[in-house]
Parts: sequence; structure tokens; C-alpha cells
Amino acid sequence: MRVKFITLGCKVNQYETQALMEKMEEAGFEVTKDKADLYIINTCSVTHRADAKSKEAVTRAHHENPQAKVALCGCFVQGNIEKIKRFDVDYLIPQDRKQFLVEIVKGKEFLPQEKCIWDLKISRFFNHRAFVKVQDGCNNFCSFCKIPYLRGYSRSRSDNEVIEEIERLLPHHPEIVLCGVNLGLYGEDLRPKKKLSFLIKKILDIKGLGRLRLSSLEPYLVDDELISLFSDKRLCPHLHLPFQSGDDKVLTLMNKRERVSDYYRLVENLRARYPDIAISCDIMVGFPAEDGESFERTVKFLEDIRPMRMHIFSFSPREKTKFEKFKVKNSLQVKKRVQVLKQKAEKFSYEYARRFSGKVLYMVAEEREKGYTIGYTENYLRVCARGDRELGNIYPVVMYESKRGEIKAKWYTA
Repeated sequence: MRVKFITLGCKVNQYETQALMEKMEEAGFEVTKDKADLYIINTCSVTHRADAKSKEAVTRAHHENPQAKVALCGCFVQGNIEKIKRFDVDYLIPQDRKQFLVEIVKGKEFLPQEKCIWDLKISRFFNHRAFVKVQDGCNNFCSFCKIPYLRGYSRSRSDNEVIEEIERLLPHHPEIVLCGVNLGLYGEDLRPKKKLSFLIKKILDIKGLGRLRLSSLEPYLVDDELISLFSDKRLCPHLHLPFQSGDDKVLTLMNKRERVSDYYRLVENLRARYPDIAISCDIMVGFPAEDGESFERTVKFLEDIRPMRMHIFSFSPREKTKFEKFKVKNSLQVKKRVQVLKQKAEKFSYEYARRFSGKVLYMVAEEREKGYTIGYTENYLRVCARGDRELGNIYPVVMYESKRGEIKAKWYTA
């Protein structure tokens, strides 16, 4: 049977898709990118738009092959199983049963109540930069976020299992990206308790490691010990911080643990030690408590911080959260604010990229397009250099041109 996977959402979901693909292949299924007999849609439910994309994916699958079976799995199913029973799908697999995908599709009637989530492992990854899931769940319960209700409390993977997986991946992947639902909580549930910095140190001890990148980290979980590890050049000088807002009133109602002054201190500390470090962030627009003054304070904060990249999204009420029944008003005003921030984001990205004109950076070659080889540098700049290079290697490049949305570089020769 030919199986096609469609994945929505975060790095953790992409990792889980890879693990499920490998399990399906082991069970005798043929994984394809083309028309298939079975479509497996690994869903996301972090926003209302994510829910809509999950529904759209079902429609696309039926359109591509009306005779195919469709399996809907993951977070959207976990939170909406009664609502989506009317969907024209053959299998509904919640997030907490995702690891039983093969057994469910094969029609096994009796499944255990539980199965360790860490039974999902990978031996390769679809991209040259390989994601490795080391943590799942979240304990924060931010007032806008339903993810803790879908994935549960924080759970950490054994450090030995993480090391074993990375060692399997290293021959084919020059960059490892550690990911989790709330990565900074890694180790708090282990006995004895460990910290993310402990795991990073163990990974940096692996012989043959190319480079290591961290995915999103809650600012309050970035401590001095972790910051000190960026002195190792193999740890990519890039941190993604979900600030969400630059206004204390909004942060309080979001149930965020930090205040704006904490954000300033963290960024100042990072840049004092590593002036060129890349700082990207999440910013939410239209949260229920956000008025004109709140938004202006957020704009000022961002103008002070000047992140090199911003993920901007608008608030949408989520089930089980404090603002589940909130009716979004002034959608036009929200769209205008989003546009204001997008213009700022473009300006900040351009400014950051220009700082590296004429400097040597190191790019993972990931794809080729129109005569260029394209990939990400250690500080998360997406650059393109004319000519073909073998994909999956790290090459030194010198940036020479930065236009909005495109950074060009030349191959560096000593």
C-alpha cells in the first residue's frame, strides 16, 4: 500500500512524522510523495488557522485520490475528536495514540492503554538539518494556549537515547536541531533531575558533531549556564524567544512568567557576551487585553530589541483556555497592526543581514534552485550562492549582497 504523509505545525510534529514514516516502512508500507492509497495527515491545533489547514488537508487528499483512505492524527484530533467525527476520514488518531498508528491502520483490535512516546525514533531526516525531539508537553498553561491540554505535562527523553539517535544521524546530517514543545523544561521530570545545559554538554562531547542548534526557548528558562555554552562555536549563535508581547499588562493576562524588563535583561546579557548572536521571536497581535497603548509599547520594545526575524501571528480563541469564548473584534485593526510589525520585521532582518557583508559565515547546503545553492548559516541567515555544491555539507561563504528577502554570497576560498 502506498502511503503519503501531510504534516502541519511545529518541528516536533515534523520529527514525529519522520518517525511514523519509518515505522510504516518497517511494516511493509511504501511511503510516497505522489498519489497514494492512504493519506496520513499529522495535524496542528495551535491556532484557528492551524485547525482550518487540517480540514483543508483532508479535502486535498480526497481530491487527489477519491478512493484513498485518510487517517487524521495529532493535536487537532486530540482536542476536537467529537467535532470531527463527521469528517470523511477512515481513522481518527489523537495525539496520545499517535504511536499506535501502524497497529490502528493494520486493524489490530486490542491495543495497550499506554505506549511510551519515546518509542518514536528516527534514523534519518527528510532535511539536511535534522530535528531531534528531546521533550514533549508543557507546564506553563499560558492563557491563550491549548497545547498543554493536548500534549500534557512536560516529559523528557533519556539523555542516553538522545545521544544514540544523534550518533545515528551524524553521518548524514551536519546540523542537529534540538526541539521540544517547551524545550527549556528538558530534564525537570527526570530522576535525578537534569537541565537542558546538561544535555547540550553531552551532545557537544560527541565526536564528529558538525553543529548543534536550539529551537524555541522560553526566556525565563535561559540561564547563565546555558548562555555560557554558546562560547562553543559548534552551538549555533541563534536563540528563538517567544516574547509574544512587549507590554506588561498583556504579559500578565497571558500568564507569562516574564515581564518586559526580564526580556531586556536577557537580550542585553546575550549581546554583551555574543554581540553578533541572532535573536528571533514570536509576537502575538490582537490579544484580548491589547489596546493602542499596549501595541505601541510592543512596537517600542521591538524597535529597541530589533530581532533578526519575527514570527507574527494574530490571536485566536482556543478551546479550554481562559479566552475560549472571546469574540475577536476590530479584525481590520488587528490586520493593520500585523502589517506594521511585518514592515518592522523586514527592516530589522535587513539591518541584521547587512552587518555580515564581507564576513565569512558557514552555510549548510540544503537545496538548489535556478543555479544557486541555498541554505542556512550558523546565525540563521538564509543565503544563496551561485553554483552547485554537494547538498548536506557545510561550506564557508562570504556575503556580498543583502536585498529584502534575499541574501547572496560567494564561496569562500582561503
